[in-house]
Amino acid sequence: MSHNYTKLCDEKMPEFNNAYEDSNSGGLIDQDYLNNGADFENENAVSRVEDDINEEITVKKQSIYRVLGYPISVPFIISNEFCERFSYYGMRTVLMIYLTEKLMMSTDEATTWYHEFIALCYTTPLLGALIADVRIGKFLTILILSLVYLCGNAVMALTSIGAWFPASVSTESGVTSYQPMVWGPLLGLHLIALGTGGIKPCVSSFGGDQFLKSESARLQRYFSMFYFSINSGAMAATFLTPELRSMSCMGETTCFPLAFGVPALFMVLAVIAFVSASSWYVKVPPMGNPIIDVTRVTWAMALNKETQLKDFGKNKVDEVRQLWRVLAVFIPLPFFWAIYDQQGSRWVVQANRMNGKIGDIEIKPDQMQVVNPLLVLCLIPFFDAVVYPLFKKIGLPTGATFRLISGMVLIAVAFIICGFVELAMEGRVVAWNAAHPTDQRTLETLERSEQVHILATLPQILVITCAEILCSITGLEFAYTYAPASMKSVCQSFFLLTNAFGNLLTIILTKVSHRDLVLYFMWAGIQIFASILMSLICRQVQKSLDDYKTKNLQDETIVMSNLTLDESDNDNDMTHSR
Repeated sequence: MSHNYTKLCDEKMPEFNNAYEDSNSGGLIDQDYLNNGADFENENAVSRVEDDINEEITVKKQSIYRVLGYPISVPFIISNEFCERFSYYGMRTVLMIYLTEKLMMSTDEATTWYHEFIALCYTTPLLGALIADVRIGKFLTILILSLVYLCGNAVMALTSIGAWFPASVSTESGVTSYQPMVWGPLLGLHLIALGTGGIKPCVSSFGGDQFLKSESARLQRYFSMFYFSINSGAMAATFLTPELRSMSCMGETTCFPLAFGVPALFMVLAVIAFVSASSWYVKVPPMGNPIIDVTRVTWAMALNKETQLKDFGKNKVDEVRQLWRVLAVFIPLPFFWAIYDQQGSRWVVQANRMNGKIGDIEIKPDQMQVVNPLLVLCLIPFFDAVVYPLFKKIGLPTGATFRLISGMVLIAVAFIICGFVELAMEGRVVAWNAAHPTDQRTLETLERSEQVHILATLPQILVITCAEILCSITGLEFAYTYAPASMKSVCQSFFLLTNAFGNLLTIILTKVSHRDLVLYFMWAGIQIFASILMSLICRQVQKSLDDYKTKNLQDETIVMSNLTLDESDNDNDMTHSR
């Protein structure tokens, strides 16, 4: 049996697109047309072509060369993710210091910039998903937006070269310093946000596309490896780029051009790694605009128009219902991200007020961020080999929703610990002021040697890392495995969009108080509420989610059985012909 996957997709897609456009051209189906007994040939044509393409994609997945049971393209996707995450976290790690110490922003202004940038990074995935699923497919979307991303890295590096801007000489030290203009990071960060956000929902789901639906165990391990590569890149970057920015270069005491330039180089490597395996990828073609389908079906469901729902077809209605169940689980996730991303803002500010000396070595405040990805690398295999099997042994569930709820609870605990560390720091200030009535200090002005040691933040980092493994990795897996087949990228983008909403919450709620201690305990309380909300939502939708997933798996098993029978029939025909 000859399987020409690319040729079939090329042949079927014009037919699919014509049928799809015809079926959507009139908006909601005209009632007169219904009364005349029309049989909706266009809708049936879409369904037939979808079935043909899905069958050939399944054949392609079966026939692709594998290494240790995994598709040969998977290592290239993971290598691409490692380099891209090095680029992103390398730039982001030093961003807060760059904004405050180089562009001379206040802490509150820099915090707003920082979280607005992250929010934008997690808003643009919806755009990337629509481009991929509607127009050009995941492969081309990743490639084009990676080049946009690379341009943003270059802008950040080039515009941080201070010698190109007016100089100022310190009257005390005589040191010459340069202050770059704000337009540089403004342009660079927007290009990076468009690039990294646009490829986010595509890369992880593109990797998932290489697997059969029946390979759920390998798919789960793939997402663990994918997340492992994210944190490998993040760990290397968060350790290296603070060292690079603290070097002297180009007549200055800092070297932000190098700190931003090395991430740009890694983005070049990411593009090379991705393109190298082009011929081995399973490239699922774009299957039309799912947003139109979702809107039409949702509108019909909201108005309880049973006739129209019947006309859309049971499969389409089931897909939309499944999408809304998945999105319901996502509702509390913005609160998780609102807390999680403060590791790079408020926690850096907290560390900047602490004693970082260990003998002759000084730990830089932004370098504490390296502990999180380092712990992730250690704890991912520990959770897979010890924690989850232990849960099963003692009768605790290990399903996706249970892991999500557990992660939500743990991140609240992390901020409670953080609050007590801040309380101890304030206690040091109170003790100093009581002992030195004529030399009053604040958290910012107290000598670092008198302050709580920076290693006191390790427990909160450990707990937030466990929360990340339970919630973030599981969220990626959940968004892919439970999503309808035609909405994988869109579902991934909605999962990432929760991060954007979380950062917007941070921007808004951080203004409640100027005292970090109050904010830490406030966030912990909010997160406990979000955990209870997620538990209630999951209880309502869990059975329906699992039923839909099981049905999809059974459908693929039937397709594979039919393919096996076809192969056997062809072999028998060849035997008879001999």
